Amino acid sequence: MELWIVISAMCIVATGAIILGVGRARGGENAVRADYDLSVYKDQLGELDRDLERGVLNETETSAARTEIERRILTLGDQAAAANTFAARTQTSRLATVLIGVGVSGAALALYLHLGSPHLPNVPYTARNIESEKSAETDRRQAGEMSNLADKLAARLKAEPDNIRGWMLLGRSYLSLNREADALVALKTAYELDPLNAAVIIEYAEALILTDKNRVGEKATSLLERALGADPRNPRARYYLAQGLAQKGNLKGALQGWIDLVAVSPDTAPWLASVGAQITAIAKDLNVDPGTYRPSPAAQTLGKPKPMAPAIAGAPGPSQEDVEAASQMSAQDRTEMIRSMVQRLADRLKENPDDLAGWRRLLQAYRVLGDDAKAAGVEARIKSMTQ
Repeated sequence: MELWIVISAMCIVATGAIILGVGRARGGENAVRADYDLSVYKDQLGELDRDLERGVLNETETSAARTEIERRILTLGDQAAAANTFAARTQTSRLATVLIGVGVSGAALALYLHLGSPHLPNVPYTARNIESEKSAETDRRQAGEMSNLADKLAARLKAEPDNIRGWMLLGRSYLSLNREADALVALKTAYELDPLNAAVIIEYAEALILTDKNRVGEKATSLLERALGADPRNPRARYYLAQGLAQKGNLKGALQGWIDLVAVSPDTAPWLASVGAQITAIAKDLNVDPGTYRPSPAAQTLGKPKPMAPAIAGAPGPSQEDVEAASQMSAQDRTEMIRSMVQRLADRLKENPDDLAGWRRLLQAYRVLGDDAKAAGVEARIKSMTQ
């Protein structure tokens, strides 16, 4: 805010100086002087006539004086015409100068907005990380574009309030933009439209957790238990329920919950590393060997599922459901929103290149978009990371 105040003040001062300077170039003073001289010459002509009548001057002297005065009057006429021309030119020049001054200030501001970085803090040039600044500026621009698309989808849903997939996509988009409160409203609407859908329940429960500083509260726990009843293998439901137990101090229950999650997960599940870290940390706090714990009978009954595609259900990045939901938008807006979500995921992976789960999500996203070339590149990277 202070930057814009300074910029505005500088523009006003510079433009004012230009206007003040050209305002002093006036042609009006010459016109006033000419009127005064003409009045004097007229009085002199009258005085000549009176001197002739009194006999002070003869006809020859009077004629010579009259001729000289008339010559001066004619000269005044030429000077007046020149002064009027000068005044007109000065007025035009003054207007042009003012317009140029304002135009230059406006052009400089537009150029700064295009090339500058008004959102970045003021730091010495030698201490700046230019690449990081460019990346941050790109993220802000993409976030702005995605925010506009999300707002368009929100406006469309006012006319289609029963579009569950649309509300789900809007909620995920808001989560990607870190607009958790807006995401909560959108996902609550989807939940109210279909309270028995496990995918919808999970999304709504996760939004509740995120807006409550990652605390798994009673309402979220109730929703997660319902989702787990509908889908016993659901990894997010199991993970958050175990996290809720840990937050309440029930470390043994949390340890058992995460061990059960590993037991019902595919061997290639990308969340296994994160869950394994939680198990190790909890076992250390309890001073127990996690190897002594076995999956619960219910988890053993479920067993491991068939091998899954490398993706995380409900993870950031567009899913097939997102693509289908976006079909309610215009073709251009749909493409921009989905690609914006994918690009934000790709940008995050540049900063955290060791995030194997993230690369798998990106691979799935490119496959959903049909971008085979990029998918092949990401797949090669995943293979190099897992060898």
